[in-house]
Amino acid sequence: MPRAATTTMIDLNVLADLGVFAYLLIFGFAALDVVFPLLPSEATVILAGVLAWQGRLSIVAVGLAAAAGAIAGDHLSYGLGRWTSRSGFRRPGGKVARLQAWAAQQLHFRGPTILLVARFVPGGRTASTFMSGRLRFPVARFSAITCLAGPLWAAFGASLGYLGGTTFHDHTLLATGLGIAVGLTLAALAELALRRMGIYGRPAPEAIATEDDLAA
Repeated sequence: MPRAATTTMIDLNVLADLGVFAYLLIFGFAALDVVFPLLPSEATVILAGVLAWQGRLSIVAVGLAAAAGAIAGDHLSYGLGRWTSRSGFRRPGGKVARLQAWAAQQLHFRGPTILLVARFVPGGRTASTFMSGRLRFPVARFSAITCLAGPLWAAFGASLGYLGGTTFHDHTLLATGLGIAVGLTLAALAELALRRMGIYGRPAPEAIATEDDLAA
């Protein structure tokens, strides 16, 4: 969750003084931190939650702005990964292609789990969304998962500020640990639901990128 080194970029009063533009800032940080990880998106959402508790921002608008930004950013990262898979960045054959083929299979077997957990792990969002695009994870499945993960992350961050005040903003390790715990719990519930529906571990064979595909 929040990065201690970057939370000094913005504080409570700065965000409050922006008024309605605070929502645009929340959206922008949530969207662009997947490409520029130093942007304090999590800290900004928590601060916005504090302001919502104080009555200076709308908690619903904060959640919507953060969720929309998260979903947009996830698709931006996916698109960048997809672009690299079609450009000259690929390496033909060898260990790299084998590792990518293995990662592609893991995504297709455990895509919901990986993307949900990564949403709450520092740096995990960038890696998982970019590699989903690079390894050609089906965009329909990717969108479905991220459209769930984004609002969950937004609601979690805003709730930390709304219910906990500045506690979680000032204690970043506590917020990080809690975020990882939430991600793991959601992933476990997702796997349980998929198993009960009988679709866990049964990816569409035609959607899996093989070693030959990745080397092509």
